[in-house]
Amino acid sequence: RDGFINRWFAEPLFNGKYPEDMVEWYGADLNGLDFVEPGDMELIQQPGDFLGINYYARSVIRATTDTSLLQVEQVRIEEPVTDMGWEIHPESFYKLLTRIEKDFTKGIPILITENGAAMKDELMNGKIEDTGRQHYIEEHLKACHRFIEEGGQLKGYFVWSFLDNFEWAWGYSKRFGIIHVNYETQKRTPKQSALWFKQVMENNGF
Repeated sequence: RDGFINRWFAEPLFNGKYPEDMVEWYGADLNGLDFVEPGDMELIQQPGDFLGINYYARSVIRATTDTSLLQVEQVRIEEPVTDMGWEIHPESFYKLLTRIEKDFTKGIPILITENGAAMKDELMNGKIEDTGRQHYIEEHLKACHRFIEEGGQLKGYFVWSFLDNFEWAWGYSKRFGIIHVNYETQKRTPKQSALWFKQVMENNGF
């Protein structure tokens, strides 16, 4: 699963090769990597300005005996989860950052291009107390800070998302924003997490 989702793309970019274990796993389906032309790997493996990472949750998996490509299935975690049913596990965020820098970026700046949580927000008396989202962001920022304190080259962090919006698979039913959007009137209301995040940025800390 890691080779399918992560290493199949990262290895050519940073190490100039496809992961050998995945080439073996795919077997004859790859036709001996006959799609790779001479010079492709050298062209693909170019120094970049930064690596952007979208992170929301870890995946816990187990082996299956079915005939699927990877022969694994995801284990569903009950608590704590977001409104998407995704497990909240900031420790895995920290482990991901350290692993990526060690195995791939090796000092190239990293940007967190998406990180956040969909929660069941309720607008009451003009306010939204989304303590769950605030806690999610805070704990993931702590993981970022820990990585930086240890010398990690993390240079930016972007919350997903600034506004509630149309989610590609869920439409308007899931709200990721730190700003609430009334979809009928377009009125925008900062949630508790937005006001808290404003203070974090102004103070450069919690």
